[in-house]
Amino acid sequence: MNVIGGLDRYDTGDLVINGKSTKNFKETDWDAYRNNSVGFIFQNYNLISHLSIIANVELGMNLSGMPAKERHEKAIEALTQVGLKEHINKRPNQLSGGQMQRVAIARAIANDPDILLCDEPTGALDTETSEQIMKLIKSISKDRLIIMVTHNPDLAKEYATRTVRFQDGKILSDTNPYKPTNEKNTFKLKRTKMSYWNAIKLSFTNIMTKKWQTVLTAFASSIGIISIAVVLALSNGFQKQIDSTMSKALAKYPVSIAQTATDMNGSSNNKDDDDKNVKNKGYVTAKQSEKQQNTHKNNISQAYVNYIKKINPNYANNISYERGVNLNLLSKVNGKVNRVQFSQADPNSSQAQAAAQAQAMSSVGVGPPVFPTTLKAKKGSFLKQDYQLLSGSWPTKSTDLVLVTDNKNTVNINALKNLGFDVKNDNKLKFKKLIGKEFRIVSHNN
Repeated sequence: MNVIGGLDRYDTGDLVINGKSTKNFKETDWDAYRNNSVGFIFQNYNLISHLSIIANVELGMNLSGMPAKERHEKAIEALTQVGLKEHINKRPNQLSGGQMQRVAIARAIANDPDILLCDEPTGALDTETSEQIMKLIKSISKDRLIIMVTHNPDLAKEYATRTVRFQDGKILSDTNPYKPTNEKNTFKLKRTKMSYWNAIKLSFTNIMTKKWQTVLTAFASSIGIISIAVVLALSNGFQKQIDSTMSKALAKYPVSIAQTATDMNGSSNNKDDDDKNVKNKGYVTAKQSEKQQNTHKNNISQAYVNYIKKINPNYANNISYERGVNLNLLSKVNGKVNRVQFSQADPNSSQAQAAAQAQAMSSVGVGPPVFPTTLKAKKGSFLKQDYQLLSGSWPTKSTDLVLVTDNKNTVNINALKNLGFDVKNDNKLKFKKLIGKEFRIVSHNN
């Protein structure tokens, strides 16, 4: 194995391995090279405490994709070489410092690397143990290159065949300088990786070494996950219940389609609509008023009315419509026949006559508000579901009238006056005066 380093005194500026320049190496190339060709011996051993000695040595060969049987055999061979065969089933905490460093050496040489990189391998050891480790490293150096970093010049002088002194990243001296020569490229890069099964086994082994910690962590995590799931479930359930309730409530509320509709969201926010004066531009602009722009006239034809009549009862709880006609509505008031009207307009104002001409002949209610009263719907009457019958009976015919009150049993005073009742503000009328009130419609003369 020949390694040429392009340092300050060399002009190559490159690292050449067996004639192969590493100038264009990628990170994956360096990983593959280190995994198969370089072994590392650390000052602090870096052994995994919960694994046995032989498992620590085998761990270094996992990334090489080596079969389990071969890994085991090579681990025993390496431990035998460093004199620890009888300790293969012990844990690192059962060994001395020198023995743990021997395990680190065995782990480094088990994969048969070309180079051993030693970072202060005797830095944490006493003098006697350091000499033992250095003799072991020297015996290993017979068939591989060993590069060792040390601050002990005596060890370097005694055991190294070549000593290079560095300071601030520069070479101060070299006892055996290397003269680079052109070599034939014999470099071969072997790419290996750990199998998924080995990764799973290592993970499981790590979990089992800390059982209670793993159980408590899993328990705490499960509580958090379950709590989040419960909150989301409750939130989702409440939201569905709210949506269902709103849908049912809105489904029962009448939808009124009038001949004239107003878009309440159609107000213009353009800058031209403010009250500021504009400059004289020499022309005028014809523009429709905002009220007219926001007003839409529905074309309610007889064909549309027929279409409404044919709507599937499953899609609508109650369907009714009003047809505006001119009514001649009469009733007896204090023994006299007077004209009455279904309206909440002031009977003494000009609006009363207009309101009288806009009444519908269909079944309606008088009071706030007016709702359809048909009881033939498949799912039940809107009135029966949402209103309480105070007196009388529910309407059964299109000519039956319903007086609708609010939750305090009050009715608009103008509505009562227009029906012929002589009332004043805050007057109270008995139900018997209201029930049975009759009205007559006089046909128009053609």
